[in-house]
Amino acid sequence: MKTMENVQIQQYRWKLESRREDALPLLDRLASETRALDVDSPQDPGDQSIDSLAKESLFRQTSQRRHMVRMIEAALRRIGEGTYGICVACAGDIPRKRLEALPWTDWCLRCQEIAERELESEPSPQASGADIPWKRAG
Repeated sequence: MKTMENVQIQQYRWKLESRREDALPLLDRLASETRALDVDSPQDPGDQSIDSLAKESLFRQTSQRRHMVRMIEAALRRIGEGTYGICVACAGDIPRKRLEALPWTDWCLRCQEIAERELESEPSPQASGADIPWKRAG
């Protein structure tokens, strides 16, 4: 926010740093669990299926945590640059309530909703082959 006071900014910085410090050990733990699954590789097909599902779950959790850490670090950079609380899309102020709920956000709610609607309206990459105009090589 353009008129955000230093005290408020420091509170958001503390909150972001705290979230990052909570997420990093979890990422380490998830990596350890993934390595443990690789070491204890089961031979039975049923066990292999369970192992595969566990790996997928760990991968998804790790991916989500890494994404959150990247967003937190980006928010901390914006604090350093003096642009924290300003929407990257419209340059308007991000409401304080939104920053309280999602201190790492870089979009105001209006721009976030627009981006999500656009994302939902994009065709799926798994569209049927019939939609692709194929040309014969040569």
